[in-house]
Amino acid sequence: MNTLKAILLFTVLFLGGCAQSHLDIFPDLEDPSLMDREISVAELHQDIDAYVAGVRARHPDFDGYADEQVLQQRVVELKQQIDQPMTRVEFFRYVGQLSHLFNDGHSFLLWPYQEYTAAVAAGQQPFPFAVKEQNGALYLARGYAQTAANGTQSLPAGSQILSINGVAAEHIIEQGQLYVGGETRRLRDAFVAERFPYMLWAVFGMLGEFELVLKHEAQTYSVTITSDEQWQSQTAQAANEDLELQLLEPNLAYLRVGSFDVDPEQFAGAVATHFATLKEQKVQHLIIDIRDNTGGNTDTATELASYLADAPFKLVSHVTERLNEDNRGWFGYKGSVGDMIHTPWTDEVSPKSEAKRFAGDVYVLVGPVTYSAAIVFATTVQDNQMGTLVGEPTGGYANQTAQGNLFNLPHSQLRAYVATRLLVRPNGASEVTPVMPDVRVQPDMASGSDTALTKIKELVQ
Repeated sequence: MNTLKAILLFTVLFLGGCAQSHLDIFPDLEDPSLMDREISVAELHQDIDAYVAGVRARHPDFDGYADEQVLQQRVVELKQQIDQPMTRVEFFRYVGQLSHLFNDGHSFLLWPYQEYTAAVAAGQQPFPFAVKEQNGALYLARGYAQTAANGTQSLPAGSQILSINGVAAEHIIEQGQLYVGGETRRLRDAFVAERFPYMLWAVFGMLGEFELVLKHEAQTYSVTITSDEQWQSQTAQAANEDLELQLLEPNLAYLRVGSFDVDPEQFAGAVATHFATLKEQKVQHLIIDIRDNTGGNTDTATELASYLADAPFKLVSHVTERLNEDNRGWFGYKGSVGDMIHTPWTDEVSPKSEAKRFAGDVYVLVGPVTYSAAIVFATTVQDNQMGTLVGEPTGGYANQTAQGNLFNLPHSQLRAYVATRLLVRPNGASEVTPVMPDVRVQPDMASGSDTALTKIKELVQ
């Protein structure tokens, strides 16, 4: 679940936190038998109300993000549709649809991860391929191949997925985005692709076997994927490498930062090694790719930024926090439930020594999935003039929510995640906008080419 944790852990770790139950993302069920039990209609209705009330009590700007009238109308409709007892998995397919109405990538209902984990442990394979979304369509993010008795079968990167188990890809995205948080529809579509195996199971019940209809270079074909098959990624970069340095040309290097959700000490060591290599190789132009980075720990984002800065810098300008029963501190020393605490951000980060930091041109690749700590890194680079942002606007806002708290719905014990803080970018601009790249580049997933990377090479030349 590393991809999702990259989204979630940033809001837990930003500005610190302590190991309490409201910060535990994936706890076990106290009563595992609840996974097989049907819950009464009255209790399910109470859980719907508890979900909305819990988010309202914790979110730092509930009225500014959610449309109360639309939300309450949907609550009424869902209650009307729930007229018989349901299991947790069945209930999620109703109540989970409220998540997109909070309009916040840090506020949503987690899928029933206990049931999902149990099914996978029993041998049912989740969807095995990484996918990307563009303009409502799905594509294979990497090329895959497997060797069978009748030879090698390959699926090229950039192949469009037309349907899975008879369900059109467009419908999967359209329906799936209802169940994920996100400030914009584009971000929610991207999150569906990022969490694709989980959403495919939670929303559509697909697990174990998948009948795919694909299109590549005007040719349409079908392939069946079963749990006993072993498909291998054919893309050069490994899917699990969060920090990878490549020398593309004598003066041009590419650093892929797939996640900031890594151990800070290990990250610091790896970054130090990579930047020492840049010095040794006398690299003059550096590309940092955070397009697929959904966040993590801001300590790691800060460490990376310190190699790009030539003067002290800030990550944010000020923070607002709504207090609730869980985050008031020991004996409620911060204040009362519902209080809004406004705090200027005064901490500055010192750059690395001149002998260590990178003094050349920096280009940072951003896109719709760039989120959380990755957005903090992007605005830090842009507002402190550390480099040039290239790519697509982010799906999330430059001034975003943070510090997630979690709570369970009382009867189903489904777990909700909700932000409690608002951050303002380093330059203090309060406009509600995405992070806008300095150089905008439209991707072309169908061709399999990296148009943003090509654009940077043109800029360098």
